[in-house]
This record gives sequence, structure tokens and C-alpha cells, in this order.
Amino acid sequence: MMKGATVVDAKGQQLLELLSEGASTAVLAKKLGYSPGTVRVYLHNLYRAIGVRNRTEAVLWHLNRVRPAQGMPVPQRSRVSLADETFGDVAAREGLLAALGVMESFIGPYGRVWEIGMRLKGEALDERTLALRDDSRLLWRALLQANFGYGKALYDEGAADSMLGDSPSDGLLLATLLLLGGYSHVADGCIAKLNRARKTGRTLSARETNFLRALKGAAYEADLEAIGVLTQLAADKSTPTVLKHVAVVALFQVYRFQRDAARAADTANVLWAQAEGARQQLEAMGVRPLAREAAIPKPGRPATRVAPAREKVAAGS
Repeated sequence: MMKGATVVDAKGQQLLELLSEGASTAVLAKKLGYSPGTVRVYLHNLYRAIGVRNRTEAVLWHLNRVRPAQGMPVPQRSRVSLADETFGDVAAREGLLAALGVMESFIGPYGRVWEIGMRLKGEALDERTLALRDDSRLLWRALLQANFGYGKALYDEGAADSMLGDSPSDGLLLATLLLLGGYSHVADGCIAKLNRARKTGRTLSARETNFLRALKGAAYEADLEAIGVLTQLAADKSTPTVLKHVAVVALFQVYRFQRDAARAADTANVLWAQAEGARQQLEAMGVRPLAREAAIPKPGRPATRVAPAREKVAAGS
């Protein structure tokens, strides 16, 4: 790919913005007033001008120009000694998922508190529930990791429809990923589908709808009022737990986009406190979620045969 300094004319810029929203060739033609054939010619010329091969690479090229690349460290607010470094400082530098480690499982949808609570109630987890849990946790980890393209990939594969119908909480996570990733057109479609599902009862709550509306304003326009709504949802004790966790992560990512290292770090510290609170809650329930005693195991043969390195290479060739 060519470097981000490549000059794009107004028409090319409009195409890139529409592509990043998930617009199809037909949608591009309608919005620009051209025939689909003409749009394809313009796209071909655009790809050649910016040095990419297809629309996916064009979207990534565009997003890397308008916001920090995913995983890009935020400039530190100051040079902090290791003795004084907080979790937030590490998260702002390395990303939330990398900094949280195993603690990520204590927060978010279908976390450890939920699962242990189900066990203590004597409720067995059937295959469908386990599948919902696994799908939700993948979305949650993608949000922590700022892997926003994961949401778009799910949408492109057609997995979004069943997800939106089965679980509004997954729909919330999916729409959050899409909005933060710059896929606003696709996100709006997902939100509309969720709101049309009122007959089944599987729809977004008023607070969740308010959250997504505020997130769009915060991520795309740096609207202080919208950021204030996110802040209130993240801080309000009456906000449902999962929505509160999602709001905190969304705020962190917004501050990261803005390269506001101080607020990103402070927001991450709140997420750590929530994870630590969940861990303490589990201990109060009589569960030790993490091993407290540790010892180097005695040597012995592995339970399963480990293939030598050459065999592994051969198997993968």
C-alpha cells in the first residue's frame, strides 16, 4: 500500500467514506447519481490511486488515515515510573485486552459471575446457552482488543441476522464494534433490525438505544454532550451491569481515538475496578476464581503425545 500522504480528491474521499459505512455498489450508485458500471470504474481508479487491491483494503486504508490504527499506542501523558504506573497507563499503551489478561473473564456478558451464579442455582447450561455465551465472549474480546473489523466480518458472513434475532446483548456489542470501526451505515441497519424485533421481545432497551446514539456522536463528531451521556451511563449505579461495562470500554476507545491519554487511562482504571469487584464478589460466594497456591509440577510424561517440531511443520505444509 501507498503511504497515508497520498492525495485523494473530493470524489475519492466521498467514495471512501461511503465504503467505510458498508455501502454496496448499488448504494454508491444511488447516492452519487451514477450507474453501477460507472461506479465500478471510479472504484477501480481509486484503488489504483491509493495502492490497494479491493474494497476491504480501501476501507482499512481510509480508517488508518482518519483515526489511530487499531492497537496504536496512545502518547503517554507523562513518563511514569514502573512503581507508580497504574493499570490505566498500561491499558493506554498496550490495549485493554492485553492489560486485563485473565481478568477480562470477570466482566462483560456471560462472565464468570453469571456462570458461577447459574451453577450455584443448580441450573445446567445446555448447548444453546453455551453457544450464546461463546459468541458473546468473542464479541466482548474483540471490543476490548479494538478489533472492530471482527464485527464487519460477521456481518459480511451473514452471521449478524441470527445473532440479532437470538440475543439483543450480542446485537448491542455488534453495533458498538461497527460504530467504533467506522461502519456506521451497517451499524444503523443492525440497530434498525433490533428495534423491529419488538414483537418477539428481543429488542434494545431505551438505555441501550440511547447508548448507541451517544456513541455515534462521540466517535464521529467528538460531541461533548454525547461523551457526557456515555460517561453518565458508565457511572450510574442503576445502569445494567453489562451495559455499564460496554459503556466504559466504548469511552476508553473514544478517548484513544482522540489521543486523550489521561482520560483513556482513567477510564481503563474504572474497568479494572469493575473486574476486581467481580472477582471479590466471587470470593464472597465461596469461589476462588484464580489459583492462590502454586508449585512447580513434578516431571513426568505428558498425558498426550506432543509431536516433534518437524512433524508439526510437515502437518502444516
